[in-house]
Amino acid sequence: MPTIDLDSDLTVFEYPYHVRYSEVGHRGLMTAPALINAFQDCSTFQSEALGVGMAWLRNEQRAWVLTHWQIVVDRYPSLCEEIAVGTFANSFKGFTAKRNFYIKDNAGKYIARAQSSWAFIDLSTGRPTRPTPAHIDPYGSHDPLELPAEDRRVKLPDVLEQREPIIVRRGLIDTNEHVNNCQYVQMALELLPRETAPTSIRVDYRRAAVLGDTIYPSIGEIGHRAVVALNDSAGAPFAVVELA
Repeated sequence: MPTIDLDSDLTVFEYPYHVRYSEVGHRGLMTAPALINAFQDCSTFQSEALGVGMAWLRNEQRAWVLTHWQIVVDRYPSLCEEIAVGTFANSFKGFTAKRNFYIKDNAGKYIARAQSSWAFIDLSTGRPTRPTPAHIDPYGSHDPLELPAEDRRVKLPDVLEQREPIIVRRGLIDTNEHVNNCQYVQMALELLPRETAPTSIRVDYRRAAVLGDTIYPSIGEIGHRAVVALNDSAGAPFAVVELA
């Protein structure tokens, strides 16, 4: 975890970051999956710094599970560029939460922003459950960042073309024993007919794929947006990814 001033206001959590070689593509720019992983790491670091991290939650048989991304990228940072990655909670309602993420350049300008939705899960049952004040009070809440208005659900095109199935191997699995959220975006990017650095990414996470599952991808378009459905054998989505 990066060095953090524990006396600062950790409810708005930000840390300096240099774009690593392992995070860039052949053009020398941070990739979309690397950007998502930076966001994911940032929220993990914040939770650990606040004392409500992964080990504490696991001891209580609880976990926060991502259910939706809306990401807007104005510019992908370049190799070795100094940036700041940040996050803060917006709201908690029932068993759900909303959280913003951002990346700023070294002049303090936003170059990427994201809104995310989460569900609080009882790991012993696999069902949503209401968090207690101990789970949510440390985060506080702050006004959301401004992002373009979008529907909560990603709409599927009328016509989808099937692609080759993907078997879930061990390398796709995270600490919650299911496919990590970023992996679905990576799968979707690999299905595009040409390389792209999307400036808009939206993902609906419907159900977690686990080790040994087979994912059946299909792809279509709505206007200038590519939509990838990542389904089970019955056609029910694990995730739906929209890239533009």
